[in-house]
Amino acid sequence: MRFLPTRWGFVVLAVASALSAGLAAPLSPAPAVARAIRQFREFYLDQADAFAMRDTSNPAPDPAHALGFAQALRADGAWADLDYASSARSGWAPATHYTRMAAMVALAGEEGVPAAERAALLVATHRAFAFWVAHDFQCLNGWYNEIYTPKFLGTCALLLGDQLTPAEYDYVTRISLARFQIARTGQNKVWLAGNTLMLGLLTNDEAVIREAATAIWSEVRVSGDEGIQADFSFQQHGAQQQFGNYGMAFAVEAARWGRILRETPWQLPGDKLEVFRNYLLEGQNWVSWRGAMDVSACGRQFTPASPLDKTANIARVMTQAAVFDPSRRAAYEAFVARNQPGAANDLTGNKYFWRSDYMIHRRPGFAATLKMSSKRVIGAELVNSENLSGYHAADGCLFFYRTGREYEDIFPVWDWCRLPGVTCAEDGPPAFATSFVDRDFVGGVSDGIDGCCALDYVRNGVQAKKAWFFDGDTVICLGADIAGQTPTAIGTTLNQCLLHGPVRVQSAGRRETLGTGSHTLADVEFVEHDGWRYTLLDGGTLQLDTGPVAGNWHRVFDNPESPAADVTKDLFKLWLDHGREPQGAHYAYAVAPVDSSAGFHVLANSRTTQAVQLSNGKVGILFWAPGEIDLPDHRHVSVDEPCLLLAATNEILVVDPTQKLAHLRLTVDGRARVVACPTGALAGTAQAMR
Repeated sequence: MRFLPTRWGFVVLAVASALSAGLAAPLSPAPAVARAIRQFREFYLDQADAFAMRDTSNPAPDPAHALGFAQALRADGAWADLDYASSARSGWAPATHYTRMAAMVALAGEEGVPAAERAALLVATHRAFAFWVAHDFQCLNGWYNEIYTPKFLGTCALLLGDQLTPAEYDYVTRISLARFQIARTGQNKVWLAGNTLMLGLLTNDEAVIREAATAIWSEVRVSGDEGIQADFSFQQHGAQQQFGNYGMAFAVEAARWGRILRETPWQLPGDKLEVFRNYLLEGQNWVSWRGAMDVSACGRQFTPASPLDKTANIARVMTQAAVFDPSRRAAYEAFVARNQPGAANDLTGNKYFWRSDYMIHRRPGFAATLKMSSKRVIGAELVNSENLSGYHAADGCLFFYRTGREYEDIFPVWDWCRLPGVTCAEDGPPAFATSFVDRDFVGGVSDGIDGCCALDYVRNGVQAKKAWFFDGDTVICLGADIAGQTPTAIGTTLNQCLLHGPVRVQSAGRRETLGTGSHTLADVEFVEHDGWRYTLLDGGTLQLDTGPVAGNWHRVFDNPESPAADVTKDLFKLWLDHGREPQGAHYAYAVAPVDSSAGFHVLANSRTTQAVQLSNGKVGILFWAPGEIDLPDHRHVSVDEPCLLLAATNEILVVDPTQKLAHLRLTVDGRARVVACPTGALAGTAQAMR
């Protein structure tokens, strides 16, 4: 049988603690408080993988090993394998102490656990709890002290129920959960409010519960600052896309409290539910492919299996959301289904997140993603020795997925100066705190089916006018006005992924299979690898490296959890070599599945205009300066400001990538139209001219 809290369990403890401290005792718990506590316990004890729905990359409590934890615990309540004096800012060893406590409490609360094992687990939990209370360990990274530690100790207290001792109750309610008030923004505020909500549950204080729940739901909103954005991306630490880090944590915590507080006075309000639903289905829904989150959505957390773990987490969120939002159950369950191994993809289209400089193109058989940055949007951060090499991670990174495993655990062996899609020098990534392209003209246009993007790239002595056109099963990549003053060669990378299968090259109509090693490929028509064809449209010399590459996780993230052993993986790395100090260099190439056909046509690729007629007749046009162009259907188009267009037969979508213009003038066949550019949170979105 379970050790369920009695109706008065927490109150008896609170009375004892309050009397010893000279405080007034709380009243008996109201029905709504009792319901929330019961649902809190049911959330963790009635779901086998509840702890697996993690809001961080830290290891989750593992009830399957709880008996081993209890047996290994020393008499003083410590574990011999943990470094309690750790000065690490991430991967902090003492945090494992309370995750093991949570694992023991969870197993002790399960049905069918033998009484002797339950007793041993509870004895060990109380001994471990006493050790923590006696030392009150603090981390150099305040996030642990303010958020993570109180969260787990509060969870342990609520799961212990009437097994919680007065000393434990006193420490949790008067010190750990009471030490930090609700503050900050975005997910940090949600975490702090969640801890305060647990304090309210433990102390039977409905006013505190109401305050905390209101604070949590206050962040479920479309924000112009941190949090959910108008395009349903998520930003934290400034204007920085954080789908897989803080955005994942936000989804986890909102879903957790949505489930726990359902049918109580503090449940997720209807208007907030709509925002959260849209964040999941119009945001998170798009960034995972066949069980793996897009590398560009993982934030700074390039750790072992992180894309797989993050998608698994979001799948758990979708499962929880289906319970408290049953009207969209089918959509939530579709995410879970399409991210199973071998599942078919039923979410297709093109989507541009204009608030985060991020485009996703999904077809039935593949996905392509593009991450950029600008003066408005931070591309990458290096925090707590995480993401040590990711300086170029938002410089136009273009990833291609068919299986979802193309980049699995590639990070320790990656050449981080040859990231897919990026144009840069071969120099090693410099030290940085935040990284972004310091230019305004960065943006995209999408009609929901096709799209195109522009990046005015100027960084570290390299400049380039870069454009991408997402056309059905083909991605066309153009570069112009490439120049640089760097001591090493400048290149544009077509892809750098795991080597899977043979590499074939066609030149002058003759096809051959290449062995592993380094190859210089001149006058090549295309290269094929792992189901993809990379077709050169404008000549150039390709460099190809295939075969084993050695590396170490410490060059990616450096904390006690970094695997110590070197890693060797077979890689495929293909790039265009622009040489040293190029002036006016250019490129044009297309990437598509080998069995696809394309009918696109490059119309322009210069420092003033880049344009492609897509296979369905639409034309994507990037004007880097006021200019004009004749379309294949004989329309003549001119603009008076740099802009981005996607022209169909009956409609032209117009975007100001700088997000600064109030209006621009578009002239079609002599007929001028003044286009009012969206402002505020909608700046950078398309205006339709019919």
